[in-house]
Amino acid sequence: MNAPRTPDLGRSRRTPLPIAASARRVALAADLAVNHRARFRSIAAGLSLCESDAEDVVQRGFEILLRKAPELDQGALIAWLTTVVKREALAVRAARERTVTPGWLTAEPDRGPREPAAGGLEPFEAVVLRERVGLAAAALRDLRPAERRAIGLYAAGCGYAEIQAITGWTYTKVNRCLREGRERLRDQGRLLEVA
Repeated sequence: MNAPRTPDLGRSRRTPLPIAASARRVALAADLAVNHRARFRSIAAGLSLCESDAEDVVQRGFEILLRKAPELDQGALIAWLTTVVKREALAVRAARERTVTPGWLTAEPDRGPREPAAGGLEPFEAVVLRERVGLAAAALRDLRPAERRAIGLYAAGCGYAEIQAITGWTYTKVNRCLREGRERLRDQGRLLEVA
């Protein structure tokens, strides 16, 4: 008969790296951090909801590099780490979108008759406004990340040149993202009017 298995009481499941592999990976990670961190940061920022998430994703990418990177030359390792950063950014974004709920979507118990809101809206007008904002938020969520970022920057008052400087994109990409994003929003607006 088999002996009962003792529970794992908080011991790390991570296995230490061999010293030679660890030293090589640390040297490669240091080189990539110095020479290519901005590239990985840009990739993460394009897929993340906020700057702190992007920084966390890059940090996590380097941690994965130190633990799990295959034995590759530097060029292939850059491509490998780029894939890792993209996947981590998408995973962090999905987790964030599942946990972050706009305040107006949370249920609030009914407290009887209400005074008009601070903006002077009656309760019915406030509900209609919330619905419109909710539909707009859903439409923005359906955009591609680059389109959402370009439209957000443009809505914040940035011109094409400023968007180029912030994102590092070409004029053509900025123009395409704004045009395609506007088209998607228009199409979604038409679908909402029909429904």
